[in-house]
Amino acid sequence: MESPKPLKILVTGASGFIGSHLVPRLVEAGHEVRTMGRSSSTHKPFQNLPLEHKRGDVTNPEHVIDAVKGCDVVYHLAGLVSYKKRDQQRQYAVNVLGTRNVMEAALKEKVKRVIHTSSVAAMGIPEGPEWGDESFEYNLYGLGLSYCDTKHEAELEAMNFYRAGLPVLMLNPGIIFGEGDSHPHHHVIFGAMAKGWMVGVPPGGVPFSDINDVVNAHVNALTQGHIGERYVLVSANLTMKEAATIFSKEFGTRAPMIELPGSFLVGLGTFIENTFPLIGLTPALSRQVAWLSQHKIFFSSKKAEEELGFVATPFAETIKRTAPYYLGKKVPPSNKKKVGTSVGA
Repeated sequence: MESPKPLKILVTGASGFIGSHLVPRLVEAGHEVRTMGRSSSTHKPFQNLPLEHKRGDVTNPEHVIDAVKGCDVVYHLAGLVSYKKRDQQRQYAVNVLGTRNVMEAALKEKVKRVIHTSSVAAMGIPEGPEWGDESFEYNLYGLGLSYCDTKHEAELEAMNFYRAGLPVLMLNPGIIFGEGDSHPHHHVIFGAMAKGWMVGVPPGGVPFSDINDVVNAHVNALTQGHIGERYVLVSANLTMKEAATIFSKEFGTRAPMIELPGSFLVGLGTFIENTFPLIGLTPALSRQVAWLSQHKIFFSSKKAEEELGFVATPFAETIKRTAPYYLGKKVPPSNKKKVGTSVGA
């Protein structure tokens, strides 16, 4: 897709983690940006940026049609990230029905390109020592993993509209670390590792993604990549023990000494999820998180490297750069150093 300046670009879920980094990049490149969210006002970090904001919810088709109207490109970032069973109904509405609404409106408005932000969670869990890739077939239905299921079903919605003529491609990051991250358990992990308090880790492995790498790929997807395809955006595939060792070297603390049994973690996660809310606590650990933590979820980014110019930041560099943010020196995304390519021709 050629990218004459300026393009009119809609970003759903713009106030989220990825959107907070992506929107300033698009504005800086000279594009005419419109954001959509449930707030009646522009996201605070964007208030000095020349952009348009539409109040709306992706679960409301009329709101979506109004937001998409007149746009050349749509970045669909809106989604509900949760591994708690209490959020299942809202999660389906946002992740699946919301995606359907966005794709339907984009097709009606003849949008030139839709970039749908998915997740490796939508792809399943590879079996054996081999890493998965974009051709891997989803294998998690029936396991009660609502986030994974709804993200996969959102991809199916996107592909249905692709077959109907919509120019859409999908991007699949892993667990994202970076400045502006609001996930409380990521802050807990950094704090515990910095103090040397973590004595045990789950037996599984995680596909980590640096926020800079993810946003650069989103920027590149404006003009690169092929419609109808999905692209894994993973910066590092590491076991929990390997990741913890890198953390400990960076912080000069003791590395965790043991791997915790998966069955123990699942039992603990189930207990915590069912009992903590009864005493007014909202725990980060749930049954879904515990179940996933015992599996090695590794995916290759080779396709994104070849077709999107994806460049992976070494995990140690990500930890070193982001540690001040996670440990309390919260530098706003707009003030951090920008890396990678710019949008447009």
